[in-house]
Amino acid sequence: MKEIKTVLSIGLILFILSVSAQETDLVKLIGDRPDQTESAFIVPKGYFQFEDGFIYENEISEKQNISFSSMFLRYGLFKNFELRFATEYSKTKSTGLSDISGFSPFSIGSKIHVNKEKGWIPQIAFLVHINFAKTGSKDFMQDFHSTKMAMTFNHTVNEAWSLGYSLGVEFPSEVNYSVGTYTFVSGFSVSEKIGAFIEAYGDFSKNMYADNKINGGVTFLVLPNLQLDFAGGFGLSQYSADNYFGFGFVYLFKLK
Repeated sequence: MKEIKTVLSIGLILFILSVSAQETDLVKLIGDRPDQTESAFIVPKGYFQFEDGFIYENEISEKQNISFSSMFLRYGLFKNFELRFATEYSKTKSTGLSDISGFSPFSIGSKIHVNKEKGWIPQIAFLVHINFAKTGSKDFMQDFHSTKMAMTFNHTVNEAWSLGYSLGVEFPSEVNYSVGTYTFVSGFSVSEKIGAFIEAYGDFSKNMYADNKINGGVTFLVLPNLQLDFAGGFGLSQYSADNYFGFGFVYLFKLK
């Protein structure tokens, strides 16, 4: 109950901030959700971007993961540099075991612009995140810090079609080996306000089983600075989660 009140309090604070926000003028909203591929674009200098959503995942037939809030706050600190903060309030339900719920470890990171798209050379950005030990709720707390980093790329094929992909590496908290990550997404503009995508992504390591997945979804630009989304997917590997679905939003604003 205490954690739920905290989620609501954070949401209220962000709502108050957004009420006092300036218009976003002609700044283009580009979110890092609902797909798994981080965009190669950063939030403009001086702007905040808040991204949040709900996810229901059937990991296996006897276990479900429910993310009630996957909070993600991004801020354009400099022209080519953004700060990022993330946490998640979730519940895990397992047959025969007690449910656990709470906040994930707090994550702080950055995204750095590397190259602007020109011809066959893609838009490129580098990002890094650190998940801090001894933060979050007891059931999800890590004993050691964990880190993930990635290079992410975007290609504009034409006015209605774009491609994105990334390669990264993670250093989990409780194991002594690294995990590689990959994503590849194809995005389509159905109209000026509606977009769709299909994506493949996964993890790979010589110390773990393959985890490959596929998903797809749609986005709807309600306002120039507000986007809604819905997505769902399923696992392709024996040890991947069975399926998931989720929905959420992206909101871009600038304080007075």
